[in-house]
Amino acid sequence: MAGSDDTLFLSAFTASPIGIALENLEGRPLFVNPALCSMLGFSEEEMRSKQCVEFSPPEDAQKDWALFQQLRAGSIDQYHLEKRFFRRDGSLIWGRLSVRLVNRLASPLVLAMVEDISEKKAAEENLGGRLIQAQEAERTRIARELHDDINQRLVLLAMDLSHQLRQNPLASAPEFRNGIEEVIKQIRDLVKDIQALSHRLHSSNLEYLGLTVAAESFCREISNRQAVKIDYHCEGISKQLPKEISLCLFRVLQEALQNAIKHSGSRNFEVSLSGEANEIHLTVRDRGTGFNPAEAMKGHGLGLTSMKERLKLIDGELSIESKLGAGTTIHARVSLKERTKAAAAGGADTLVY
Repeated sequence: MAGSDDTLFLSAFTASPIGIALENLEGRPLFVNPALCSMLGFSEEEMRSKQCVEFSPPEDAQKDWALFQQLRAGSIDQYHLEKRFFRRDGSLIWGRLSVRLVNRLASPLVLAMVEDISEKKAAEENLGGRLIQAQEAERTRIARELHDDINQRLVLLAMDLSHQLRQNPLASAPEFRNGIEEVIKQIRDLVKDIQALSHRLHSSNLEYLGLTVAAESFCREISNRQAVKIDYHCEGISKQLPKEISLCLFRVLQEALQNAIKHSGSRNFEVSLSGEANEIHLTVRDRGTGFNPAEAMKGHGLGLTSMKERLKLIDGELSIESKLGAGTTIHARVSLKERTKAAAAGGADTLVY
């Protein structure tokens, strides 16, 4: 009967369309089925010569190995993870990894199953890109309506009240005059707020003058409006950046800086944009209260998920350094495509608002 069970298992193992590997407790494959070999492009012999974490980029491998250690220690008996895998040619695919500890054998083994989910991930990213494009289009529409319609109507209303104040003989009454002047002041303040909101929704500076000017203008605007100090530094940013990269980094800057002002308790901030031959870095730093990044990523209050998803759409990365009582630094890194490398330019400015 045992022989029959072994034959059945071997047949299922070999014929399965899902990639399967039996590994020892060191994470080294002992047996690999044809589906997994085909999926990754390695022969079974090549795969047996590697350790499981060697099949993925460092950040994915780190997550996998941390869970594998828990499995080996007995604190969990299985785990599931979506991660990237290297193919033999160096390309990456997405896989859903399911790992289970098998204790019923004389020597415990690890059963790892991998399902190729690259098409699913591509569809999610495509959908995410379309949603962000739709969001930006809606931002642009609202910004134009605020600027071209509501803002103009408020300006005309303020002008009309000023005219009536000058022409109305009753305006000599101090209470009446003071009341009208206060209304006019409130309207003008509202006009300024609408202009600022319109700019945050859709930056014409970004569209026509580029990321460097838009980021500088935004830092100055926030500094003046919130009465905070922002040290802004920029160097090596090309004026010919692709639109999607400029827009992404500008949105991340907006989110990160506004979050820092709202939550950190600090009144001093640093913003840095730097371009190198192969990538662009954006850093937003405060010296405030700090927080637990892992806990914050589980929620939605700080907008960290939104920043991370935006960057992922342009092959960028978000990292956070924060400690309670010691401030927070947001790092955004974007790799430049070949068409932008030649356009990377020098020029540094350090401005304090």
